[in-house]
Parts: sequence; structure tokens; C-alpha cells
Amino acid sequence: MSLLACGIIIDVISSAPMGAVSALRETSVLFAAVLGYLFPGEPLTRRKIAACAVIAADTFMMNSLSEEKLL
Repeated sequence: MSLLACGIIIDVISSAPMGAVSALRETSVLFAAVLGYLFPGEPLTRRKIAACAVIAADTFMMNSLSEEKLL
């Protein structure tokens, strides 16, 4: 599975801006935190919530910057 994921990342990096790809790749941490909270009942600490907020803000900023360049 990880070999396939690595291949997909390499393919996407070759056709999209690396900054945007890296920012979106880091959102997997956000999904892991939410899924960990929902299913096994892992606690969401203030630190995890702050980290998730930073990741979401970074993704939003990268997306808005890339849209401005397209216009």
C-alpha cells in the first residue's frame, strides 16, 4: 500500500506545484486524528486540535494562493 501511495505522490508532484501537494499530503494527519477520536475513542487534546487547525489553515492558504496564480 505504501509503495502505491509513494508512486501516486511522485506522479502528482510531477504535474502540480510541490507546495500544494505537500500541504494536501499533510492533511492525512488531520483525518487520522478525527478517525482516532471517532472510532477508538482517542482523546483530542488542545495540542492536537491546535495542530489540526494549523494544518487546515495551511491547506486553505495554499489553495487560495494557487487559485490567485491561475487568475
